[in-house]
Amino acid sequence: MKYEEVPETIQISFEKIKKEYFPYLANAKILFLISKKKMMSKGRIVLGKIVKPSALVKYLSRNEAPDDGYDYIMYLDTKLVHHCDESDIERVLRHELRHIFYDSDSKNPYKLIDHDFSDFYDEVDLNKDDPNWANRVARTISLIYEQEKDQMS
Repeated sequence: MKYEEVPETIQISFEKIKKEYFPYLANAKILFLISKKKMMSKGRIVLGKIVKPSALVKYLSRNEAPDDGYDYIMYLDTKLVHHCDESDIERVLRHELRHIFYDSDSKNPYKLIDHDFSDFYDEVDLNKDDPNWANRVARTISLIYEQEKDQMS
């Protein structure tokens, strides 16, 4: 299977982050999944990714997320979840949640937006203690994947 459920600690972190930084997401229904397959984009490892579910997935998830199903699906890299500390996981969660734009005047108020630059301006200040965190974590996770690949051959 390509995906698995996240541990409860991820949901707890999300609730804490939502309360502190994203109160407008109070009613957003987000499905968190671990991607067991390495996610790549433009030759770089992807630590997390948030997407809008298709109409079919929304329909199929209507019993788990009442009303119209999930508003978003967030995928987290398996190595991130199982090998990185809570602060780095929270940085990824916060970063991915910044992609959400809430338009209260819209029938479907939950939208996705792109980065302000390679990150988000709000995240720069929050990560001033470790401004290179994303590269550090990506390197660590890449090394874990490489070691596993070497062990398999």
